[in-house]
Amino acid sequence: VRLTGQARVVLAHASVVQAQFERARAELAAFADGTIGTVAVAGFSTAISGLVAPAIRSLACTRPGITVTAVEIEPPDLFTRLDSGDLDVAVAVDHRRVPPRNDPHYHRIDLLSDPMEAALPVDHPLAGAAEVELADLAGDVFVSAAPGSSCFEVTLGACASAGFNPDVRHHSTDWHAVVSLVAAGCGVALVPRLAQPLARPGLVLRPLAGRGAARNIFVAVRAGAQDEPVLAATLDALIEAAHACDAAAEAVLC
Repeated sequence: VRLTGQARVVLAHASVVQAQFERARAELAAFADGTIGTVAVAGFSTAISGLVAPAIRSLACTRPGITVTAVEIEPPDLFTRLDSGDLDVAVAVDHRRVPPRNDPHYHRIDLLSDPMEAALPVDHPLAGAAEVELADLAGDVFVSAAPGSSCFEVTLGACASAGFNPDVRHHSTDWHAVVSLVAAGCGVALVPRLAQPLARPGLVLRPLAGRGAARNIFVAVRAGAQDEPVLAATLDALIEAAHACDAAAEAVLC
């Protein structure tokens, strides 16, 4: 019995094929352990800077085989792309444009209650107050985030709860631009603590009195996906980042 020419060609590749097969087995085992994989995360800008970026940094140290991509997207596109599988993880703020808390299509975890503070020009009558009643800003012009964004919706909701509809004349997707307009005397704003520090000449930031207003930030994945090891590790990293934000805020208040 002699090997054919075709057999000798196959044997020449056998060791390479075997090595590749072993690498595939090793990678599948690593994926099952949650040590390698890819995750696409999306959310609003301050969530990316304050939560997603720290989570990526943590994963780079603890699970360097996980590759995370981040992109800024707001609802409703955020959940449309999560549903289609273009995204794996969505970070969002509770408001009227997101799915309800009990939606069975998603597994969600509350991450952070992010207080809103009043940004005032330094010569505003309430600039020297220890805290500001939101209702006392009813007569002011407002600077706000872009219409339709989560922070715009939170601002409208908070003002409605305080008994007025804000006169919003200026919009920006950049919080530094928002507070620059406030410092220039163009109006007042509600800015989230997660977006800070935003200090600049001509600007003061004051807490809101009482319960004030806050963004409830949560993370969501498709229902059932939370048990996938790579996604579970990513969720844990986001929860850890949120706890760190809470601890930092408490330290500042103390």
